[in-house]
Amino acid sequence: MRPPYQRTYSEVELPQVVQELKAWGSGMRRWFLVGPIGAGKTHLVRAWIGPLVSSPTFTYIHHYPGAVHVDLYRFPLEVPSRISELEELLDSAPLIFVEWADRWPPLCEWSGVWVWLRPEGPDRRHLSADFRPPLPLGGV
Repeated sequence: MRPPYQRTYSEVELPQVVQELKAWGSGMRRWFLVGPIGAGKTHLVRAWIGPLVSSPTFTYIHHYPGAVHVDLYRFPLEVPSRISELEELLDSAPLIFVEWADRWPPLCEWSGVWVWLRPEGPDRRHLSADFRPPLPLGGV
């Protein structure tokens, strides 16, 4: 079992944080991101995947070479076909980042890395990451 990863950082330090996360989470393909608006979820994904990443808030899902970026903030969770699409991506994407993962409780049934972000003043962020095995729906 790997210990949780924690770090407070500035935007200048974000590339180093991503390198540390990649090493810490080596082999993990599902990354569930949680945090308030402005916490740095999309910035983290952009630093990981590359500069083409944009906020998926209005398109919900972006496909990039080797990765998928999903935003559940406005995702139509009540539409069964969209849920099926999300589940298929969770099963098959080589690397997937899901922002606002806490908006859909069934995600706890999937193993992956949960990343909690929060602002620490105007130019710093705190990140905590922990590997979570699948849990039964309803939590522990």
